[in-house]
Amino acid sequence: MALKSKAVSSDWKRVSHLFEASLRSAYQQIDPNFKVIVVCHETPMLRDSYDERVEMINVDFPPPSQLITKVTMQDKWKKLAVGMVRAGKLKPDFVMVMDADDLVSHKLSQFANARKSANGWVLKKGFRYKYGSQWVYVDDHFNCGTNAIVNSKMIRFPENLSREEIDQCLVLKCGHTIIEQKMAEIGHPLEPLPFVGAVYVHGHGDNDSALNKSSKYQWQGIRYTFGKLRRTRPLTRSIQQEFAMYF
Repeated sequence: MALKSKAVSSDWKRVSHLFEASLRSAYQQIDPNFKVIVVCHETPMLRDSYDERVEMINVDFPPPSQLITKVTMQDKWKKLAVGMVRAGKLKPDFVMVMDADDLVSHKLSQFANARKSANGWVLKKGFRYKYGSQWVYVDDHFNCGTNAIVNSKMIRFPENLSREEIDQCLVLKCGHTIIEQKMAEIGHPLEPLPFVGAVYVHGHGDNDSALNKSSKYQWQGIRYTFGKLRRTRPLTRSIQQEFAMYF
């Protein structure tokens, strides 16, 4: 996870709160054999303390100077590169980039750890959740930063933050919008994850991505309206429990 800096957060307390919710969803994995690496400028404000499953890395390079999507995304990927350098030293079986305001299913580590020879999985289906709502939207074309689980055998982990090392790391060079295509091109296609793996949380005012502002998700006539309603589900207790959706 790359946590955005306080310098470009509209509400640092809320950013910390959302991050803690993301961390909580990772904590509750059925299979406890996993580790979370968090890269940040400032230590977030948390109500609970960390445990051995989480490693915090504080960077000393300057935070973004402008609240512009392009600039904040560059900061995010630089932090992810720091995290990938560290991940390489831990020799994991799989790697998954997770946005610090998304939530994940409690089944992920159990599913992956039982299939260690697989190339990995792409999250084709997910939930979109507007912060504070009592509803979730089932998205069959899921596209957010928490998007793919990749077998580490397919990854050349960077040893430092040089452009050459970063460009040779598949996960860093191919973001979530093209990782599926690139894996297929090299002959190691990702399989669709056979269940909803993540929740994209939007509408809280501190999304790094402009996804929630895309025209794709705006009202576009009667057909779109009914399609959206058909895919909208109540936020049930079982969904809350699987993704730790307790804000």
